[in-house]
Amino acid sequence: MRKRIITKEEKLAKIILDKLADLTLDLEMVGYYIAYNVRGVLYNRFTIISETAEEERERLNDRKY
Repeated sequence: MRKRIITKEEKLAKIILDKLADLTLDLEMVGYYIAYNVRGVLYNRFTIISETAEEERERLNDRKY
């Protein structure tokens, strides 16, 4: 049986989710630092991740009903 290959995108998603799982993390402050310290291109890429996750979640929810 072949071992499933984990893509770099999956690895990054796991890192992000592991960090967000910390309930002591102030998400509003994270947003503040992102807004003030990230170049426009990186902010846009971050937005793409967020929007894609939201669209996929909605699509999955639509399939349930």
